[in-house]
Amino acid sequence: MKLEVFHCQPTAQKGAAHPPILFVHGSYCAAWMWAEHFMPYFAEQGFPTHAISLRGHGGSEGVLTWASLDDYIDDVESAVAQIDGEPILIGHSMGGLVIQHYLSRRRPAKAAVLMASVPPSGLGSSAMHLSLFSPDVLWQLGLLQSLGSDAVSPEVIHRAFFTQATSAETVAHLLPKLQCESHRISAELLAPSQPHPPETAGKPPILVIGGDADVFLPTSAFRETATFFKADLEILHGAPHGLMLDEAWWKPSADKIIEWLAKKKL
Repeated sequence: MKLEVFHCQPTAQKGAAHPPILFVHGSYCAAWMWAEHFMPYFAEQGFPTHAISLRGHGGSEGVLTWASLDDYIDDVESAVAQIDGEPILIGHSMGGLVIQHYLSRRRPAKAAVLMASVPPSGLGSSAMHLSLFSPDVLWQLGLLQSLGSDAVSPEVIHRAFFTQATSAETVAHLLPKLQCESHRISAELLAPSQPHPPETAGKPPILVIGGDADVFLPTSAFRETATFFKADLEILHGAPHGLMLDEAWWKPSADKIIEWLAKKKL
């Protein structure tokens, strides 16, 4: 099965060689989400960058409908096997949970960054949070899942993923790229099997980063993940769910990650 993997190499060496980065996208997206800002920006800082489209997403082959969490973990393992060197893994939303389970398999990683990540317990509490405070967003996700991006409201998607600093033109540019998600994983994410925290010996450093203006996930979800993995936690005031795409937040969130990696001597 052929998997789409984007690559962006550093244009110039900055000091000592940095480890490669593999980006893992969340639901309804593909590798393109990292190519907008993060891949070239991290490459400018000297990191070889790669982004995978999980099976059935973007240009990757594979049947999407019944793809499972285990399938997506296998896809990440396949991508890591193609990368020269042990990577830093950066995952967003569902991609963060995929990375959590990848680490549970004791697979190689220099470090992991979980951005606006689904917590180990899954999205059960988040679904309740959405149904109470943003039922229109939950409804739009259902339309996206069943009818595609043409059926959803750009205004609601704007509020769900971005701050007001992101222009309507940017949302219009990104909206057609959204796609439906695996029916199986959509159900599985509500109550997934618990990942096993990596053993302390040899555990890669982990950063959990998220915004307190995230419509999908409350800050309690980020605190749960950080506590579960004994990870570092960074809560960004005013930041939305779409950290890597929001026009006001993609660079600050990227810089926070780069600053953390420097502290870890990576």
